[in-house]
Amino acid sequence: MRSRRVRQQLVPIIAMLAVAAVAFVLVAHVLADSTGGDATSSAPAGTGADDEQAGAAARRALAAGVRPVPATPPGKLRFGLGPGLDSAQNSPLAQDLDFYSTWFNGHSDLSFLRQWKADLIPQVYRSGHGIHLIVWLDGTGATSSFQTPHGPACGREYPLSSSFLDDARELASIFTGPADGPALYVTLFTEFQTYPCQPNAWAASPETTNYYLTLQDQYLAALRIFHDGAPNARVSLGWGGWQDRWDDPATGAGRSMFPHFADVMRASDFESFQAMGDDPNAPDVVAMTGQLGQYGPVMLAHFKSGSPSTWTADMYTLLSGDAPRQLSQNGLFAFSFMDQDNINASPAALAQARGAIQSHGVHAPR
Repeated sequence: MRSRRVRQQLVPIIAMLAVAAVAFVLVAHVLADSTGGDATSSAPAGTGADDEQAGAAARRALAAGVRPVPATPPGKLRFGLGPGLDSAQNSPLAQDLDFYSTWFNGHSDLSFLRQWKADLIPQVYRSGHGIHLIVWLDGTGATSSFQTPHGPACGREYPLSSSFLDDARELASIFTGPADGPALYVTLFTEFQTYPCQPNAWAASPETTNYYLTLQDQYLAALRIFHDGAPNARVSLGWGGWQDRWDDPATGAGRSMFPHFADVMRASDFESFQAMGDDPNAPDVVAMTGQLGQYGPVMLAHFKSGSPSTWTADMYTLLSGDAPRQLSQNGLFAFSFMDQDNINASPAALAQARGAIQSHGVHAPR
């Protein structure tokens, strides 16, 4: 487990069913929005198994509203770069990139993002580049035990709060672009497996299960907020890239965690994960692409290594020879560098990144 903080035309009947089903799953959030209450306030709770089963039909109906990601030629990838729109725009790789990545780590970030709304964000879209918004909240707010609509839970409170939904509504307004323009990719709750008190396992405790059930409801509420507020938005749930490394069916850990999120992922516009280890990341990238590619197009949302030699080896393994075509075939459509640290470490690293992007990338129009 690794975590980082960065500053920086559907048939009408189907659509009606989807709306009704969403209302069922998200009733706690709708009530919270209308009354000024909090999504984590106390409410009658069933068992985790009952709640999971009850929400499945609603999430399947939501899948009718999935927005397709921009078409990407087979064997090609859309490359992005962070950690901010301003730094990516000034990178020597900027013109060869398809999108720029930036981060939201909590309410205080809105102060500088609001300043971007009138100038930098429209400027990026006008340049033909998309924007990738990464929402990471494992370092935000208190970790405690509290009540949710599914029962007692333990973990980060802010991601499950009505305050976060208010912030998501403003984020959608800040980053919105034309429906027929460059995409706004949103990776919500990246590394979400670390948000509960007991990470990486669906059934580590009843409080953990309740946390994840509420997180799923909150994710679907935020997805709808971005769809309503930003016509160019495509939304994903952000996995930590370590989840495929082991399996424990008894606690729903490791690979056994994916099925518990299957309906949520099918309701998403794309899937995403990170890879940021000092040890080799390529095996995780291949494995997670295979896992998540069963549910939709996949983005490597933030890729980095603290080891220059590991990064160089990962780049060669993932982005040379036939590897990009194989990753594309398994569902990968986008690959975002977390920041420029690895790229700027040496002239050879910059040349390696530029060569991979120019050889295998879909470039924004100039």
